[in-house]
Amino acid sequence: MTVYTVALSKGGSSKTTTAAELVAALAASGRRVLAIDLDQQGNLTTRLGVTDDTEVAAVAADVLTGDASAIEAAVPAPSVPGAGVLAGTHDLATLDTRPEVITSLRDHLPEVAGEWDDVVIDTPPALGLVTLAALAAADVVVGPVECATEAYDQLRRLDEVIAQRIAPRMHPGQRLHWIVPTKYKHGRLIDREVVELLNEQYPGRVTSPIREAVAAKDAYTDGKPVSVYAPRHPVAEDYADALAPIIGQSAPTRKTPAPVPA
Repeated sequence: MTVYTVALSKGGSSKTTTAAELVAALAASGRRVLAIDLDQQGNLTTRLGVTDDTEVAAVAADVLTGDASAIEAAVPAPSVPGAGVLAGTHDLATLDTRPEVITSLRDHLPEVAGEWDDVVIDTPPALGLVTLAALAAADVVVGPVECATEAYDQLRRLDEVIAQRIAPRMHPGQRLHWIVPTKYKHGRLIDREVVELLNEQYPGRVTSPIREAVAAKDAYTDGKPVSVYAPRHPVAEDYADALAPIIGQSAPTRKTPAPVPA
């Protein structure tokens, strides 16, 4: 079982979109995937099709506190067959004052290895205890970063937290494995400069960029990952290319796409 944690302390970096696409890509390859939404806003939960009408016995916060197991709390993801979801709710807001949650995922996720092949964890836009728990549990850390200078600064902060707080004791050797540049606009100078800077700073760890498009917002409104909502949209193809090396697949062969909305 591989645990993927998607993290960045800045909102608006397409972190949740990236996590949802990772869930969809793994499920499409035949893997059984557990999505854990650790953001109290519950955006990953929504993007995977879980609504207020979905019957939920327990939520992600209950799993972190030991009040429920992941198997008890997981519900099927309506928009991604083969995936389960631990719902993110406002209960998560209280956990950053409870130091015991830091090791909760690291200690308990191995128990569900027979139930799921992979785990994808979406984190809040902060580096509190809940995010540290996700980083400590991860086999692969993915940092989506908007093509903007301030987002790059937050990526550097994430790298420092992993090196200073996670790697020394909680997960020896932990690192930021992959960077996914997002909201990339072809022809815009700052975008090119940010991608070049990322490749200089993290050689071999930067994926191909994800372009900026309204399709990602439309897909969220429909409760689906972009690759499920509009599989032939250029953004869906961007994600397929970017995530292929992360999950150990060859990049897909492209066919001439049909016209798609912006």
